[in-house]
Amino acid sequence: MQDAIAIQNLKQDIALLRQQIWPPEHLHAVEGLPIYYAEQEEVERYYQQWQNLIERAQQLCQPFMEDEVMDAIHLPSHLNLPLFYFQVDRIRINKTRAKESKTFRGVSSLLDKCGQFEDEQQQAMNAWIDSDDTAALVAHREFIDLRTYVFQHGSPEYTRTRFYMNGIVLGVEPHFQLIDAREKPRKQRSDSYSDPLADNGTWKIFGKYR
Repeated sequence: MQDAIAIQNLKQDIALLRQQIWPPEHLHAVEGLPIYYAEQEEVERYYQQWQNLIERAQQLCQPFMEDEVMDAIHLPSHLNLPLFYFQVDRIRINKTRAKESKTFRGVSSLLDKCGQFEDEQQQAMNAWIDSDDTAALVAHREFIDLRTYVFQHGSPEYTRTRFYMNGIVLGVEPHFQLIDAREKPRKQRSDSYSDPLADNGTWKIFGKYR
């Protein structure tokens, strides 16, 4: 219970600081996105205003019985802390077609989550569910997934992160490159489902057997 109260207090303090200093006015911004960058020293000065809250979050979210402090990059997104990266050589911004997928065992629960469908389509879904004890319904919704790939100086690996909700701040090297690939969405993966039973313009519904 104490942890829950402490996390709620932390979230309130984070929200207050965001009102005061977010977005960062003195850093460069990527047009239309919550991505901000500047030289290391300037970003470090900005980071110091967040440091206490980040350290509080690390202590509260520390996995039980583990000695290593949780990396700030892996803190829960619901805390709404911006992500900080330092010594960044380059980033690549990618726009990818993706799908949200939900599985349902009944039509009424599907309608609660996915909205209304035409009567004919509801009848087709009911007929599918009634056709077999192992029948289920799969709902797919397409969306555009934005991600950054962050390449840090001296590291052979990149970090792939979703940034859109909380924002990202980069301390960059002098030769920093920003590669914006939003205009070229990557192809979506092939879909094993075809011939939907229903489609309400947002969700497509397919039949499957468990």
